[in-house]
Amino acid sequence: MLTLDSSNEDVLDEMKRLRVMYTLKTTLRYQTVRDTEVHSESVAEHLFAMEIIAQYFLPLEDPDQRLDRTKIHELILFHELGEIETGDIVFHQKSDSDRAFERLAAERVAKRLPESMQTLALERVQEFEEGETPEAEFADAIDKIEPIFEMFDEKVLPAFKKLHITRSTAVDNKKAATKRFPFMRKFIDAWEERGVSLDIFPA
Repeated sequence: MLTLDSSNEDVLDEMKRLRVMYTLKTTLRYQTVRDTEVHSESVAEHLFAMEIIAQYFLPLEDPDQRLDRTKIHELILFHELGEIETGDIVFHQKSDSDRAFERLAAERVAKRLPESMQTLALERVQEFEEGETPEAEFADAIDKIEPIFEMFDEKVLPAFKKLHITRSTAVDNKKAATKRFPFMRKFIDAWEERGVSLDIFPA
């Protein structure tokens, strides 16, 4: 069990254990095959990974269970709704106009859902974007740090240089999002130190 006094080495070992379930992201069904030599990840796989680490961090960051677990899972499920139309844009390249277009896309997509899901989907998209509830703040922090688990695999680390993701770009928004979540911050710090030692960040 990790504590806030755990070493970075212990944190990285915990990341490896969490990544055991990440294997399901590339375990394909119906006897299909993915080219594992080229890194790829769908938005749905990202959402699944968010669920994994939310399950892990909730007892650590919210031991008194004050957060609404159901709402957190709904926020994770629906917050990328607009990307069904817009596709994913790398976070450091996304502009305000991209975000506005994505919001409109979310409204259009929601109208194509079963009527019983439409209102909830839009409410959770809006709540996530506004980030004013404790649950939205937690879900946003999970969204921000999930990529450090995805990029833990050394095979995909070259993507940082390919996408020109600097050290500052990689960690600043994550640190801002996790200012109230000390356990998440420990994982960021350990991952950042490892990234520096592996020289993954472009000069």
